[in-house]
Amino acid sequence: MKENYLKNKVALISGSSMGIGKAIAIELASRGAKIILNGQDVEKLYRTETELRTKGLQATAVAGDIRNAEACKFLIEETVHHYGKLDILVNNAAVSSRGSVAEMAERNFKILAETNFMGSAYMSKYAIPYLKETKGHIVFVNSAGGFRGMPFNSAYSTTKMAQAGLADALRIELHDSGIHVGIAFVGFTENDTKKKILDVDGSWVYLSKRNNLKLAKPESVAQSICLMIVDRKNKITLTGLGKFSDFAIRYMPRLSNWLLLMNRNKIEREFTLIGGEKVNKKSMPKSRVKQVYRDMEVEV
Repeated sequence: MKENYLKNKVALISGSSMGIGKAIAIELASRGAKIILNGQDVEKLYRTETELRTKGLQATAVAGDIRNAEACKFLIEETVHHYGKLDILVNNAAVSSRGSVAEMAERNFKILAETNFMGSAYMSKYAIPYLKETKGHIVFVNSAGGFRGMPFNSAYSTTKMAQAGLADALRIELHDSGIHVGIAFVGFTENDTKKKILDVDGSWVYLSKRNNLKLAKPESVAQSICLMIVDRKNKITLTGLGKFSDFAIRYMPRLSNWLLLMNRNKIEREFTLIGGEKVNKKSMPKSRVKQVYRDMEVEV
């Protein structure tokens, strides 16, 4: 029975034009689900739609900015209009940033709060009436950074902590509704080469490839999230580092705090690297600055 559980289920996945969101879309669709893809980069979004359809998978792209409540309402209603129902909402879209609180551009806090927390809240709010009808699922793709406030990654980690609180609240509120609420705390995962984050000054930069950690594959993350849906699990934590972080923060808070203090300089350096090199805008040629620091639209 569980093998065919996802067959003909309708899933809406925010931020699914690339990365983990795209991998979740492919995994769900390969198990028979019908997918609504979402993102803001229209060209990239429809390219992903074409890729899935070429593989014989059922997928429809709907562009929209989840920071906007009306856009979220439209996404939910368009899903139901297109497929007749909604079984699974995956709140995957997220934006990351780096830099200290003191130096962080004000717009970073606003964009991350609106995307990582409020976008998830809007999508969940408008999905609930339809998910009650199907006894469906609300899934949050969170991060090991959602366990506690992280230095030089404060805006991201605090918005992910807020999202985790939203999941906890919904699980109680919806206890008698038949809706499953699950959250996946994802560890370090291979990022798409076109993934963009907000730098400390509020400009958009490409996320540098991580070479100093053992990284999970987006496909393996997607498989774990699909199993969480099928088994209706409340929570999963992925990767060894993620599981250690969860355990240490919960049961050895003084140790986890000490580890962060002892490694704060290393953490700061990690969050000031672009493409493996330290960016010094004052000393860099203007052409290089323009190449790295481009003002781009929000990518989720």
